[in-house]
Amino acid sequence: MTSSHISYRAALKSDAREMVNVHFAAIHAINSDYYSSDVKFAWSPPPDAARQEWLSDLISQDSMICVVAVFDHNTIIGFCVALPSEAQLKALYVHPEHSGSGIGHALLQCIESRCRAIGLEALELKASRNAESFYRHSGYDVVGSTTQQLTDTVSMEAIRMRKRFSQVIQPCAQPDLAHKAAQGR
Repeated sequence: MTSSHISYRAALKSDAREMVNVHFAAIHAINSDYYSSDVKFAWSPPPDAARQEWLSDLISQDSMICVVAVFDHNTIIGFCVALPSEAQLKALYVHPEHSGSGIGHALLQCIESRCRAIGLEALELKASRNAESFYRHSGYDVVGSTTQQLTDTVSMEAIRMRKRFSQVIQPCAQPDLAHKAAQGR
């Protein structure tokens, strides 16, 4: 694995298929002590064209910040999505084969850096129970308990969290995130 290289860049519409696959793998790798298989399948059903199209459309919205982690220049292994107009971190997922290697922290740093650069003073999120300690270690504070509605009949417990930014802006690992790539948008 010494020849591997991980880079971070703005997501392209063409990344949607791989991002949906990462989401599915990450959710279904969560220990059942946290969430039942019914919750996990409602949260992330098997990848299909409709989910890919939905995510592709989301990526193309100027109101969203979407960053991907790319392994060896061609495989997406993680992604992070924020909605700055609502000061919300909407998603952060890393493929389970790369979990615990710092990719989630790097993605989060990229998103936070972009949000601070456009003037946000804080970000809020709904953390899954299995991700609470990750966000605590990243400087997020618990605001309270909440529920995330997944389908008409299935919901999951979550934790509302918030991070207030200091004046120090940590740069993202890759400078090319300042602008979305024109190719694939």
